[in-house]
This record gives sequence, C-alpha cells and structure tokens, in this order.
Amino acid sequence: MFRISVFASVLMAGVSLASLAYAQTGAPADATETELDEVMVTGSRIVRDGYEAPTPTTVVGAEEIQARSPANIADYVNQLPQFGNATSPRTTLQSSSTIGGGANLLNMRGLGTARTLVLLDGRRVVSAGLNSAVDINLLPTNLVKRVDVVTGGASAAYGSDAVAGVTNFILDPEFTGWKGSISAGVTDRKDGENWNGDLAYGRAFAGGRGHILLSVQGLQQYGIDDIRSRDWYRPGYNFIANPAYTTTNGQPARILRTDVGFTNATLGGLITSGPQRGLVFLEGNARGRFVWGDILAGTSQAGGTLEDPAYIWGLLPDLKNWSTFGRTTYEFTDSIRGYAEFGGGGSDSDNWSAPTTRFANITIRNDNVFLPADLRTSAFAPGATTFTMGRLNYDLHEPGDHHQTEIGYHRRQKRYLVGAEGDFLETGKWNAYYQRGDSDVWYTYSNMLIPAYYDLAVDAIANPAVGGVAGVAAGAPICRSTLTNPTNGCVPVNIFGINAPSQESIAYLTGVTKGFAPARQDIDIKQEVWAIDGQIEPFSTWAGPVSVAAGFEYRKEGYTAVVDEASKQRLWFGGGFTPSAGDFTVKEFFGETIVPLLADVPFIQRLEFNGAARRTDYSTSGKVTTWKAGLAWEVYDDLRFRGTLSRDIRAPNLLELFNGGVATVGQTRDPTQAGSPNVSTRQITGGNPNLTPEIAKTRTFGAVFRPSFVPGLSASVDYYKISVKDAITTVSTQQIVDQCFGVGVPVNAAACASIVRANPNNLIDATIYTGGINAQKQVVEGVDYELSYRAPIETLGVPLPGQIDLRALGSQRLTSETILAGALTDILGTPADGPEWRWLFSASYLQGPSRTTATVRYFGSGVINNWPMGHPQSVNVNRFGEVAYLELAQNYDVYIDDRKVTFFGVVENVFDRDPPRVPGQTYGASSLHDLLGRSYRVGARFAF
Repeated sequence: MFRISVFASVLMAGVSLASLAYAQTGAPADATETELDEVMVTGSRIVRDGYEAPTPTTVVGAEEIQARSPANIADYVNQLPQFGNATSPRTTLQSSSTIGGGANLLNMRGLGTARTLVLLDGRRVVSAGLNSAVDINLLPTNLVKRVDVVTGGASAAYGSDAVAGVTNFILDPEFTGWKGSISAGVTDRKDGENWNGDLAYGRAFAGGRGHILLSVQGLQQYGIDDIRSRDWYRPGYNFIANPAYTTTNGQPARILRTDVGFTNATLGGLITSGPQRGLVFLEGNARGRFVWGDILAGTSQAGGTLEDPAYIWGLLPDLKNWSTFGRTTYEFTDSIRGYAEFGGGGSDSDNWSAPTTRFANITIRNDNVFLPADLRTSAFAPGATTFTMGRLNYDLHEPGDHHQTEIGYHRRQKRYLVGAEGDFLETGKWNAYYQRGDSDVWYTYSNMLIPAYYDLAVDAIANPAVGGVAGVAAGAPICRSTLTNPTNGCVPVNIFGINAPSQESIAYLTGVTKGFAPARQDIDIKQEVWAIDGQIEPFSTWAGPVSVAAGFEYRKEGYTAVVDEASKQRLWFGGGFTPSAGDFTVKEFFGETIVPLLADVPFIQRLEFNGAARRTDYSTSGKVTTWKAGLAWEVYDDLRFRGTLSRDIRAPNLLELFNGGVATVGQTRDPTQAGSPNVSTRQITGGNPNLTPEIAKTRTFGAVFRPSFVPGLSASVDYYKISVKDAITTVSTQQIVDQCFGVGVPVNAAACASIVRANPNNLIDATIYTGGINAQKQVVEGVDYELSYRAPIETLGVPLPGQIDLRALGSQRLTSETILAGALTDILGTPADGPEWRWLFSASYLQGPSRTTATVRYFGSGVINNWPMGHPQSVNVNRFGEVAYLELAQNYDVYIDDRKVTFFGVVENVFDRDPPRVPGQTYGASSLHDLLGRSYRVGARFAF
C-alpha cells in the first residue's frame, strides 16, 4: 500500500508547478493552449454538431474525463445528473439478485438499466446478463475519445431499449502510436485498495491504406468486508411498526428508532417458548438472557437486546475485470474500406446475501443430544416434550469464507465484427456489417442451506444401545431420521451456541456431503446483428440541403441456462435456479431525415425539421412502429430552440420472456398481523413469453444560448417528459400481498392465488410467486441544465496566464410516479428514485503543463416516501439531508524527447463527508451517496 504522504507530495508538487512559467525542454511551443475543435456527435443517425443536435445531447470528451482521472469511465458517466441510481459493485452488496452484481450498468432518467441503450460506435453490444444491460467495465474504454449521452427518446433512430435515451461510447479508430496508464488508489481508512492499468497501440500499414489498433486494460479492486469500519454506521437505526397506529387516528404507521433488532432469533440461538423463554446461547458454553423491547412487530423489535448483523455486511466487494480489443481497417479503393474488430473481456466479483435465518420455528425435543443437561427438564412445560428456538445461523459457512451466504458473479464476453463502408455520389456514405457477441455468465451461491436437511440435522438424539444405527457408538449423536432411514447420510448439528455447529454438520447442511455443488447457474448468451445503412444529401431546398439516412437491421438474441442438481430439485433455502432457454429475432427498417424549412428570414436564421420512423417485427410479439418528429429553430447565431415528440418502445428482454425462475428470500410487510410487521418470505420469479413491447411517449423542449459577446460561453436548458404505458414490471412480493389484502390499492383476488402460506394465520415463510406483466404506467418529468465556459483566465480580470474551464450540469426532477392496479405511487425524491436536484460542477485551471480540477457533486435532500400520514407506509421522520462532495485532481505533463507523460493525483470526498442518514435502507444510508469516505488515487499516463 502506498502512503498518503506520497500522494500529498505529488499533488502539492503539481499545484506548485502550475504557477510557474512553462519552460520544459522539448515541450511543444503551443502546449499552453488547448484547441476548442467542434466535435461531431450522434444525437441521431444523421451526424451533426453537439449543440445543434435535434435531440438533447450531452457530450463528454476524453480530455474532460482525463482531467478527473477516474478509476474507470463508468464511474464518471454515472455521475452525470441525467443518470439515476447507478448499478455498480458498490450498490449490489446486500442482495440475492443476480442482476448487475459486480457490473457497472447505466440507468438514465432512473427508468432502469433495461431502458438505457448502450452503444459502442453506434452499434449494440451483447448484454452482461439476461436483462439486456451492458457492463461498461468490459468495453475498451481506454480508446474512448468521447461519450455522447442522448437524453431524449431515440428508439426510431436506434431501436428498442432507447426509451430513456442512448449512451454511445465513441472510439478513436485512427489512433496511432502508444498510449497507456496505470493508477492505484486507497481510502483514507487504508482499505479498498485498487489498481488500474491499460495499454493501446495503433499504426498504419500498406502505405497508409491500412490501420491496426490494439488495446488491453485491467482493474483489481480489493473489498471491504465490514461496514463497521465506517463511523457513520449506526446499528438499529430503522423504522418499526407504530403500535398506536390506526388508519384513522392520524399517526404514522412506522416510527424511527435507533434500537431496532430481531425479536425471536440470535446469533447462537434463542429459546422462544416454554419456561426458559428468553434464554440465549452465546460463545462456548456461556448463556445470557434476552430482553424483549417495548415494541414487538413480527420478526423485529425496538428496545431490549439488539443483535447487530453488521459484521456479516460488506461495504465493497472484491472485483477483477479486464478487456482486450483489436481493430484493423483497410482501404480497398478510394471509396471502399473494410474493417474487422475483436473484443474480449471478463469480470469476477462477489457479494453477500441474506443468511438462512430461522425465526422461532426450530423445534427442539427433550431428548436432543446436544441440549445441556440442566435444560432437559427446566426448558419444558409440564407434559410438554418440545420448545421452539430462533437462530440467525451466521456461523454456518465453510472455513475461509467471511459470510453466509456468498454470491459469486462471473462473466466472460467476446465480440466479433466484420464490415465495410464507403462513399457514393458526392455526399453519400454507406456502412454494412455483421456482428456477433457471446456472453458466458455464471452465478454461484456458496453456503446456502437446504431446509429439509436443517430440520433433520437439528433433530439429533443419542444413538440407542439397542436398535441404534450400526457402526456408531452407543450414545453418540445421530439424526433421529437415520434410525428409520440408515442411508440418508444425515449429520447431526449442534445449534446451541455461537460457532457450535461442526464443520461436518455444516458440510451436510450445505449439501457438500451429499455431493451437491453450490447453487449455480451457467448462462450462454448469444447476439447476432446484420445491418446496412447509409446517409446522403440528395437535393437542396431554398433553405439548404436535405439530409436522409435509412437502413435495415436483423438481430437474433438467445440463451441457454443450466443449473446445479440441487436447484433442479428445489432443495435450496433461497437462490435456487431453474434451467431455461429461449430466443427471438428482430427485423427493422428505419429512415430519418433533416429538412431545412426556412433560412435567413426575419427572426429565423434557420428552421429545420427532423423526423425518423422505424418499423420493427419481433418474432415473439409482432410488428410495432416508432417515430420521432422535431423542430430546430435558430433565431440567430446566439440563440437556438429545439423540441421533439417521439414514440419509443422497449421490447421484453430474454430474462422477462424466458427466465425459468429464481427462488430468493426477503422481507415482506404482513398485513395479517397487527402493525403489518416485516416477515421472512420466499419469492419465486419467472419469465412470461406473452409479454409485448412497452410504449413510451417522449416530449422534449429546450433552448441553447451561445452569446457572441461572451466567447467560450454556452448554455442550454431542456425540459423532458417520458410516459411509459404497458410497462413491463416484475410484480414484487409486497405488491402481490398489498393487492391480495387491499392495502392502499383495490383488492385483487387473483393476487391471492400467488401466495402459498406456510402458516394459516400469517405470512411468515410464505412462498409468493411473481413474474413480469405489461401492467404498469411510469411517468418521469424534469429539466436538464448545462453551462460551460472556457477562455483565457485574463478575460475574467484575473492577471494570470493560462485558461479556465468551467462546466455545470444539473438535473431537476419534477415528476416520478408509477401506476399499478389503479394505484398511483409517487416516488419523487425517494431513495428508489433519488433526490429531485442533482448537480455536477467542475472548474479546471490550465497553465502550461499543469491542469488543476475541482469537482463538486451535489445531491439534494429527499424523502423516505410520499405517502400521507395515516397511510400504512407513512413514517414519522420522512426527510433525509442534502450533501455535496468535493474532489480535487491534479494533472502535470512532462515531455521527454517530445513524448508526453502525465502524472496525476486525485482526492475524492476531500472533506470526508458522511452520507446522509436514510432510515429504512440496509445500511441506514443510500448507495446513491458516498459510503467509503475520503479516498486517494495516483497514477501516470503517457501518449507518444
């Protein structure tokens, strides 16, 4: 690990040198200035300048990214205010889901990763899982020269999944020479170490007619296993049912306490019935007494004994990812060029899921061989032969593992592309290609228990001297079931105390001694694309040339998934998988045009129409049409207005159509009990091949202001509203329960058919079947702001050399709501949606070889929910605070024989700001905020 003092020395040296005149030997004469070239962006199929794009588009160049020197480009892009709560290794820790673990996925507008289309040079990329989302970590991001973020509906131009917009990573195919970088980072607590390295090479051949490009990159991140390493964590900070609440007395249904824990289970076991109710088994042979709190609600309580589960909670997972990329182009004639690409990558990560807890439902008999002798009579009521226990089971894991249960995420991805492009007539361009992508993905659940084995192993007795199990000494522990089934292989378990279970019994409970491998699913995903498109300016009107683009695409996507034997038998407590397979094909025709309508008339310097249409035929759901219509009105050079109206779609993905089902365990509010306490339930989800595409209506309207009297200043403001109908939603267990019992929504008797109770009086350990349906409407609305200014600093009246570069990006959320089963849910400003206001401010000072950048990320305050007082989900403390994080980055160029090496250092969260407390979240904080604290990164990059 490197020392903080080393980083501080690098940073201070860069800041000091920034104030010196640049006199490096061998430095280019113009090194003090940065050229402001126009870039061509892809807000549509017809390539136009960024601020002139008909659809609102944010452009982030490589220079801007390098100024902050992020650990990876996905972290940078996800900080743009247009993106909602990110899916990243930092946000998927406490989950038994297989979606997104270890990956960096983009979530534009907070509409979900499946509604954000990610492109590489305008082409689709095979997904990192069955949910169609692309793992940014596996792209050749060291060759990215810019990122175009199209923040309006773009399905007509690019196809399905572009409901929220498009993020297009544009590579530099003509790069020549060598470039690379290496960096290392660590947090202020000296944990979370990481390193990142990449190398790229490009050169021309065949007299300049050909070009070859190669790159490789890799990242290693070491995890943080214990959330208690952060002093902002507070155990017991959570909501609990308010015992005084009724639907009519105006009180909140849930109240915030700082002492919320489990009511009927402890680490080493808790007796929950009989004369010894409240006896706790501790480490070794120690015992204690459990204190019940003043509020008891299902499996939770407030007050009394607090079992802090934090020691099994991780804060950051281990992660490794790498990628390789190769591209070659060859100019066959002056107007025809061929190209081929290959890309490959991989990712390995893990996180931690909820353990196999047992809440007051373990039956102990009076002849249990492990029960201490003094309890064989004192723990049983007169005439009774059993009592019940609860146990958290955190100690049921294999040696060397940190947690029970661990989830492993593994991905291997390959991509092949061959194509040709060329020119025709005077203004025409065409492009045709074939692309194939393969993702091999596998998930593993270690230390998952088999409930049937647990029940057999807990019922342990002493082997009878007469009629006992042959080959086992009389009095030795055996399973009662082995008396009648001598070959069942049951291994008795001692659950009376922390770490009391033997490794032999753990191996049995987790299926190891029965020959079962850990729960595992292996998925092979394939994507093939054939496409041809072109654009041309066929003629001109009185107002200027007409641009036309058109093309055809054929796409086939499919997968197969195989699972372990125990999953096939549905033996696991949670996380079991089901084998499945499926595929679909898509045929699409599309066209787009930009037609100048007026030019050089009073108040209209230029007025043009932008339209696009796409006809798509899905093998699973039939034909659908998408379109876009927009106007761009340039009043004069300084002022421009733009607006679009579009019909966009998102077709169901492989997961939603064909997934065979996954069993998971979670908490669900139980309205059958007083106070609607959270109880443990089992959820089984699966695919629905009858799904149809979602239909979205998108409206945007904005203005761009670039005053000629302030050179270098650009500003834009854009309003958007996206309304999605027939939205595909995987109905949650809570939604099924609420519909069944009419909690906040109309009673839906059909929902009750999806609930299989384990107890006729409540929903504890009930199995709830959920699945995707076209049943939801979703509306998001807001305003985006962008302001940038770049100019010599002396223009601001500051007598210093060099250049100042300022940029502010903001997003204001006005509406975020869903409607399901006739009930509207307003999630604006909640942890699920994020705060209403987000800003990203950056200021850079460039002088000679130095660039110093300060960045502020701002998150506004938010609410836990928007339900009125008296609602079954209302809370007494409903708001969490705002926060701003300051980041400082220093880049310094050194030239050696005209070869540039840039040394950099970064301090994130300079003031070590704690995350706002957000009750109801797993950590008492939202993963939207910085959970790690102050961190440092140093490194170097070169290009020659």
